Amino acid sequence: MDDKIRRAEDLLAERSRTRTNGHPLPESESEGPESDGSAGSLPEDPKVVELTNDLKRMAADFANYRKRNDAERADFAKFAKADLIAKLLDVLDGYDRALATVPDELKGQPWVEGMWLVERKLRAILEGEGLESVDSLGKRFDPYQHEAVAHVPSAEPEGTVIKEHQRAYRLHDKIIRPALVTVSSGREEKESKSNG
Repeated sequence: MDDKIRRAEDLLAERSRTRTNGHPLPESESEGPESDGSAGSLPEDPKVVELTNDLKRMAADFANYRKRNDAERADFAKFAKADLIAKLLDVLDGYDRALATVPDELKGQPWVEGMWLVERKLRAILEGEGLESVDSLGKRFDPYQHEAVAHVPSAEPEGTVIKEHQRAYRLHDKIIRPALVTVSSGREEKESKSNG
């Protein structure tokens, strides 16, 4: 392929020298590849046609490569922080659990307010990076968003998430952590009828 490129470049350089030196070009060369093929024009050299087509193909291949590379770079930049954000979710969960257990009489204390402030700041930073939580309660079980830790009988239809043990999070359009959930296995009466 390198020989073809070199030959095409040499041919282009020769053509431009010929044009700048004032020597007339043959009629077929002065019209270029867009020639209408009239009877007065000479047929082009097959090597020139081949090299021109090769050059056009290489230019198209390079343009496609550049587009693919740009798309891959954009995706990489979008998800480069996913591992770090997934690790920080454990810290966020810890804050949520700690703040959920604070007794009502201590909720006005400055240190509790400080913990709430840190939790809100951390959540705002992560949301600024494209993180969003995914609600699971009452939704149909989705193996791409949920990880079932138990199936229990309930009044909810079979396959419905009835308890969320750990929240799911999405970074842009990709789930980076599935939710740990308990899923309904249907009504208890159905199970007792089928057993009896």
